[in-house]
Amino acid sequence: MIDTVVGTASASTSDPTANLLSGLIGAIIGAILGGGLTLLGSVIVNRMERRTQARQQLYIELVPDAVERIQEARQYGSADEVTLKYLSAIRRLGVIAGKHERELATRAFVRWRDASTAGDEQDFTRMGSAMKESHVALGALMSHLQRRLD
Repeated sequence: MIDTVVGTASASTSDPTANLLSGLIGAIIGAILGGGLTLLGSVIVNRMERRTQARQQLYIELVPDAVERIQEARQYGSADEVTLKYLSAIRRLGVIAGKHERELATRAFVRWRDASTAGDEQDFTRMGSAMKESHVALGALMSHLQRRLD
């Protein structure tokens, strides 16, 4: 009985068609698996590169201008719409850049919008407080971006 099982097993492994078919199936599975892993790696690297570019754009282009505008607005006591547009762009890029950037950019945007609303309502104490909090959030974003990009 053992000779029959062993004989059958050795007979099936020496079949050239079965060997060719099993090799072909292995190659196809390997190609599909390798292609899928390559695609996954490409997506991950692309996502990291987009985040780095968003951080650089925030750090180099938008945040310094917004900080200057907020400092000037605090000095003159007015919450203008141009600064709100800057903060809106920073907020959009913050979503791409990462969780911490998104939180800080949203905090700066919301507090500046609160300052603008308080200015419309002639509540200058609340407006000054909201402007200061927006400035602090942008400063924290600047220092965070500097650490991330160094």
